[in-house]
Amino acid sequence: MPREIFMKNRKALPHKIKNTARKTAKLNDMAKMFKQAMAKQDYLTARKCCETVLSITPENPTIMSDYALTLMRTGDHQQAYALYLHMLDTCHKTPYSGNWMDGLTEVCGILGKTAEVRQYGYQSLVQADNHFSKGMKYIYPEKCPPVFNPDNNGQNIIAFSLYGDSPKYCETLIKNAEIRAELYPEWTCRVYHDNSVPVHVLTRLEDNDVQLINMSNETAIPATLWRFLVMDDPDVSRFLVRDADSLFSEKEAAAVAEWVVSPFWFHHMRDFYTHTELLLAGLWGGCTGVIPSVYNLILAFVKDHKGNARFTDQHFLRQALWPTLRESILNHDEIFHFHRPKKYPVSQPVRWKTDHFHVGSNASYSAIGGKARENYAGDITVEMQIHGHIATYIAHVQAGRWSLPLPFFLVDEYQQQAITIALFES
Repeated sequence: MPREIFMKNRKALPHKIKNTARKTAKLNDMAKMFKQAMAKQDYLTARKCCETVLSITPENPTIMSDYALTLMRTGDHQQAYALYLHMLDTCHKTPYSGNWMDGLTEVCGILGKTAEVRQYGYQSLVQADNHFSKGMKYIYPEKCPPVFNPDNNGQNIIAFSLYGDSPKYCETLIKNAEIRAELYPEWTCRVYHDNSVPVHVLTRLEDNDVQLINMSNETAIPATLWRFLVMDDPDVSRFLVRDADSLFSEKEAAAVAEWVVSPFWFHHMRDFYTHTELLLAGLWGGCTGVIPSVYNLILAFVKDHKGNARFTDQHFLRQALWPTLRESILNHDEIFHFHRPKKYPVSQPVRWKTDHFHVGSNASYSAIGGKARENYAGDITVEMQIHGHIATYIAHVQAGRWSLPLPFFLVDEYQQQAITIALFES
């Protein structure tokens, strides 16, 4: 029945273009428009581009995959599901299915199809493992990793990349720094940043004992990969790599505590139906001394990388590190049951009381805002009083309203009048 939905809807696609020259020109125009629309998260326009291209080149796997994604992002989940199943029938013989299998898993998660999430997510991970595990492998110096030293938190580093002035990253990272002593007393937070980060953010991080590494002069590697450089530090024994917009939790800390006493050199976590990467860039960690010169590896990788720049960190991990890490890695994973998985250990209840929370979840899915002065088209400076600190951010005005993305815990406090704001026109 879902396949019938797709076959029925595809009849409504635009009329076919027969002239070869016109086809080529149209395809080039649509490719450019699609890329621009996706960059702006204008999924409706991107969807229309796919419909046009499919009328010219039906059954093109790449375009069908893009189309299914845009259907999912525009809320047409059932139609996206039907298209993904159609691809499952027609593209199953391809050696590596790539992102469309991840998309199928995600839409199954949205639709509450738990059994299919496990089935297709596992299948996607196995295909990716078969494809990428044959890459360059490095030799482990010992069978077992060095013993974890809880008495020297300078050897145990939680690494982040931070750039830009968005509070959804800055304030979430500050919150992690504030609760680090409670959840990760044996670890130190380290932030690789540049000068685009507001001074008040760096000051508050430093006040919470965060190590700051200024990367402003680093132009050779993407900012999302700065945090991986922790592996090259000879003073570091163990490291965790995390996203700036994700919050620490009791569940995560318990999993890490189980890893540090295990015989595995590396650690990884999956906790949601979108977690179908071999290594999630913000949910892994390990011991130093296995991978030689990560900086040089990154330089060589980005030189030839032709994928979406937004996912360079993920692509680097799967291609350059996964073949080695997979040999000695503890996977906490109760969803897909991939690669010798282990259940999460029993832990204290997670403090974040929200339906959206999982290990690695984006904490900044919300915003505050209001009406701007009539005919005002500039930016607005938002000055917030947060627990005795003054935080200043820029809010953009669109269609007569200003909006500032914030992590959910600050939105809650704002609604409870626990923090105050003042607005200033630029």
